[in-house]
Amino acid sequence: MNLRPRVSEEPEINVISMVDIVLVLLLFFMVTSSFVHQSHLSMQLPKAQQAAAGEPKTPITIDLSASGQVRMDKHVVSMRDLARRLKVLAAKDPQRVIVLRADKNATQQYVIDVLDAAQAAGLTRISFATLSNH
Repeated sequence: MNLRPRVSEEPEINVISMVDIVLVLLLFFMVTSSFVHQSHLSMQLPKAQQAAAGEPKTPITIDLSASGQVRMDKHVVSMRDLARRLKVLAAKDPQRVIVLRADKNATQQYVIDVLDAAQAAGLTRISFATLSNH
């Protein structure tokens, strides 16, 4: 029977390997991270004026589906017919407001076509209808 006390060796931690791993991870995160560059523009926002008293004008509502179908005041119209109708309305009142309700999946080209028709008619007051997140 061996009654001699055992000499325990302390384990050694190789610190150099850990430092190498930490430096490689640091380099990896520095290379893969994206740097955000924010540009600031100095602006002077316009002040709103109170609308003149009188009878409020109903806006021209244009609905645009994802497939490009156009409805003007709940009537299906072609793009050519839309331009013609907008010219007639602009001749009566060039300050009429257009409310464009485009499907979120409608292509940008359809929206541009409606905006071009409104501009050709002389209507420049356009608002886009959206849903609120409340």
